[in-house]
Amino acid sequence: MIRVASDVGGTFTDNLAYDEQAMTMTIAKVATTPDNRAVGTVDGLRKALALQGKEGGDVGYVGHGMTTTTNAVIQRTGARIAFLTNQGFRDLLLIGRQDRPSLFDISMVREPPLVEREDCYTVAGRMDATGSEIVPLDEVALYELGAKLAHSDIQGVAICFLHAYANPAHERRAKQILEAMLPGRAICISTEILAEFREYERASTVVLNTYLVPTINQYLASLIELLGPGAGCLGAPKNCPIMVMEGSGGLMTVDGARARPVHTVLSGPAGGVVASAHVAGLARIDDIVTMDMGGTSTDISLVLAGRPQVTRRGALERIPVRVPVIDINAIGAGGGSLAWIDGGGALRVGPMSAESIPGPACYMRGGTRPTVTDANLLLGRFGPDTKLGGFLSLNIDAARKAVEEHIAKPLDLDVTDAAAGILRVAHATMVRGIRVVSVARGHDPRGLTLVPFGGAGPMHGSPVARDLGIPRVMVPPTPGILCALGMLVSNLRHDFSETHIGPFDDSIYDGVSSALARMRAEAEDALARDGVPTERRSFAFWIEMRYVGQSYELAVPLSATDRAAWNALPPAFHREHESRYGHHDPRAPLEVVSIGVTARGLIDAPKLPRPPAGGVTPPGEALIGTRRIFFESVQSSRAGWSDCRVWQREKLLAGNVIAGPAVIEEVSSTTVLYPGDVARVDDVGCLVIDTRNAR
Repeated sequence: MIRVASDVGGTFTDNLAYDEQAMTMTIAKVATTPDNRAVGTVDGLRKALALQGKEGGDVGYVGHGMTTTTNAVIQRTGARIAFLTNQGFRDLLLIGRQDRPSLFDISMVREPPLVEREDCYTVAGRMDATGSEIVPLDEVALYELGAKLAHSDIQGVAICFLHAYANPAHERRAKQILEAMLPGRAICISTEILAEFREYERASTVVLNTYLVPTINQYLASLIELLGPGAGCLGAPKNCPIMVMEGSGGLMTVDGARARPVHTVLSGPAGGVVASAHVAGLARIDDIVTMDMGGTSTDISLVLAGRPQVTRRGALERIPVRVPVIDINAIGAGGGSLAWIDGGGALRVGPMSAESIPGPACYMRGGTRPTVTDANLLLGRFGPDTKLGGFLSLNIDAARKAVEEHIAKPLDLDVTDAAAGILRVAHATMVRGIRVVSVARGHDPRGLTLVPFGGAGPMHGSPVARDLGIPRVMVPPTPGILCALGMLVSNLRHDFSETHIGPFDDSIYDGVSSALARMRAEAEDALARDGVPTERRSFAFWIEMRYVGQSYELAVPLSATDRAAWNALPPAFHREHESRYGHHDPRAPLEVVSIGVTARGLIDAPKLPRPPAGGVTPPGEALIGTRRIFFESVQSSRAGWSDCRVWQREKLLAGNVIAGPAVIEEVSSTTVLYPGDVARVDDVGCLVIDTRNAR
């Protein structure tokens, strides 16, 4: 069977095809097609299959990661929807929380909600915090609202009632009425997306989900059509499973993605983190910080003890997303990030990006502004014959003109110094981003391994690691398509959660235990619908706890649902609190806030191709030339031009050692070794770079 996977980025779409029997993998990068990203996906998959002499009919599995939902939120191109809540709470989305980016900035303007105020409606009816009905639901008003919306261009309705987590009866009835009156439109209730307290976060999440349903339905319909049989299509069998990457690092079915598209936010970057953790595990490296540098941004995340860090308090464009997502810090420093000069005369890089169209100036697609890619080309990191992704030629004259006109002349610099300055600013932005997920959370980066990937990541790994004191950099095989690899090594995932507020004592044990048992049964049903055999199912339980009086809680794993596991929770919570905040109080009373079950359908991860063994000295055919490269000053190393050997990564053998300065090229990415770096090819095929000899 052939497994294929694709990851749609802002500039490139990355694709791979893996033959399970031959254990061979082929990759293809193509330009992202903004008008319909499914077109680029199918084109790239077709090319990856052709490299193995295969066709769409040989495909038995498709994994897909995308930026469709993320971009819809960032660019505000989702559907026009309505919001329905309790009478008196029409402005719930507008009021939000009291926290704001700048506490004392009186000119600060909040990000507007995804629903216009004129599209926010209320209806009488109320439950209390115990789930008891205080005011009956006004069904007459609901029918009147349905009749009004039926004659509007509203494409969906998000419903969030107070205390629905304790009793969802009113939400379910409202959905039943509106679905009957608004056929074909998305009607989403909060308790089917997030059955927890805190009405603003619950409302924000269901609104985001409803906002994305029409967009994801249109996109996935196009993707499925192009993947199947027919002229111009991939030709995959009709019954071929198609799995979509979740932001949590798990997989979901196409039907699941259509119903709960909010779970696909940060889908693509999550795949890269999962794949990084998988490859690092094969290389026997446990604690890593990932640096996924693509065309538009750099996504940074922490993996500890082999596990990606998952949070349930994510946000996108300051919009709360209360579903499990891998904790990713996205910064505007990608290969296509624009370099510019601010009003004070300082050189800046990002967050604006040239994206795929018009792209960096050197792409010759209409872009005229300088980018990080243009700077890398001017400094020799790319050669005159380099083809990005194996197909895209670069024009150095266009890059020089852009940097000279927009950066060098205004700052009275020569072009080389201006290009080096662009890289230094970009590196400083990445360093700050890594400190956010490491130092700011109590983790010393000097004890981590930096894993740069993406099309541009390995070019910048060494200087970023040096600035942070990270002694080791690991560049995984085929780093430019690592996010796509994540779709092949991830498990199916379902998350269930409920609010259960009460003191941590025996009085709530029976209720919590029975609720977890019920949720596990729901999880079993979900995996059964996905076709996961019983022996391939895995379940994890967790309890969110806090000290009495605290506003927010910490999730603590629960090893089982028996009394012994329950009694082990307090010391586990104290340890987690100490690790996260630097203090704990074993005498303070605790309370339970929420409980949950994570269900996984385990897959057999493919065995990655490994390089043949070789000696310390790389084979002669791996050396493909020399190139003159400019290295900006890093730590004690001086700035200047160096003559560097250029190696072809595909021809390197396990055990080979390469000393910097040097360049190691491959189809999906380019790795740059700075002076003093020493790279070794391990038995997995990773480039493990020691940066401690920097001079």
